[in-house]
Amino acid sequence: MPSPVDSGIGGDMSLIVNPKEEFFTSESLIERSTERALSHRDSPVIIPKLHNALGFQYVLEAPISTSIRKEDDRMTYVNKGQFYTVSLDYIPDPMKPLKNVTVKSQLMVVFREDKTYEEEIKTWQFWHSRQHSAKQRILEVDSKNSVGLTNLEELAHNAVQFYWNPAEGGVKISIAVQCLSTDFSNQKGVKGLPLHVQIDTYDGENDKIPFHRGYCQIKVFCDKGANRKMLHENRRDEKRRMQGGDLGNLSGRKKSDGEFHEGCDRSEFYHMKELDKPAALFNAPDDYDRTYLDPQTLGYDLSDMEPMVKRPRPSERSTQLPNNIPIQVFPVMLYVRKRDEQIYMPLHVVPPSLVGLAQAIGNKFGIDSDKITGLFKRCAKGATVRMDDDMLRHYVNEDTFVLDVESNDDGSFSATLIEVPPQYQSTA
Repeated sequence: MPSPVDSGIGGDMSLIVNPKEEFFTSESLIERSTERALSHRDSPVIIPKLHNALGFQYVLEAPISTSIRKEDDRMTYVNKGQFYTVSLDYIPDPMKPLKNVTVKSQLMVVFREDKTYEEEIKTWQFWHSRQHSAKQRILEVDSKNSVGLTNLEELAHNAVQFYWNPAEGGVKISIAVQCLSTDFSNQKGVKGLPLHVQIDTYDGENDKIPFHRGYCQIKVFCDKGANRKMLHENRRDEKRRMQGGDLGNLSGRKKSDGEFHEGCDRSEFYHMKELDKPAALFNAPDDYDRTYLDPQTLGYDLSDMEPMVKRPRPSERSTQLPNNIPIQVFPVMLYVRKRDEQIYMPLHVVPPSLVGLAQAIGNKFGIDSDKITGLFKRCAKGATVRMDDDMLRHYVNEDTFVLDVESNDDGSFSATLIEVPPQYQSTA
């Protein structure tokens, strides 16, 4: 299939990851073998399904692609950051009745490829490490344009949870995906990973296995790329119809009648047969001081874990992981020199907080850290900002500064980190 260069995603191909590969290492993410860049036809992902017109039925209000063969799952193209409606309905099934009046549904964005729990979390960590804000979510919900649900909460960065009563009618929830399908590699021009919008619905509050699991395959584009991709496919289909389905040299292949999914303005979710695989719910590393929950470190198997609960508030976060294993804190390092010096010195800021920065400045320049009462950053644009822990932790690591320390009338000190642009770092 021709690849529209303006879509930002390439053709309908996905990166197949070797389960034995250490996915989170930069080498494995960058130096991908072309043998793993296979099309769905070369290496289709087969997901066992149930076929049932009754029970829970979910629909994504977005058109499906007409370039996917019927033996493969339907594909829906969506734009990053654009809100789409997902409808949840229930048709009573006498063979599998519900026990409770209210059900709990968890809507999430997960990877299509058959990754382990560990691989999925590492892949999301890689994505999160490239974002400008630690608070950047993968899945957003427009609650004002969502109806029929109650107790909506953020379950993880890639998931939300809500309750609804199937007997009172369906639910409509407005969602937006904030990651691109091409966000999971440092290489340019790679083919985007297909994702799933997945919904797990539980009949009992304490059930560990969902009553029903549905999914819809998507690819996420930037800058209205989904619209351009659909327009490209529609124009190509129109040419095929005008030329009797045989484009000759224009495409190099013939599209037979009935071979591909027919166009549709909405995408129905498939009913997944496998229910016992735990969903990989990703909480931002900031919530755990950028610690990856390695099952060997924690001392228990992550595959037995229940879905993570809502992220704790900062005041509720513990400094200990389960089994009293301390969290690993990743330090921040700055390159600093005084104005009258030429050589920069490293400042190792541990812990990565204002207290740690004051201690590092005090130790390096012989100042009582307890007397440093003001810490400021002067940006390259000229603005002076009072620093806080979040700025230090996420926005200044390995940056270069000139340090100005001023004494105050009360005997305290104020320290200003003056950002040095890269082009001036050798002469500033």
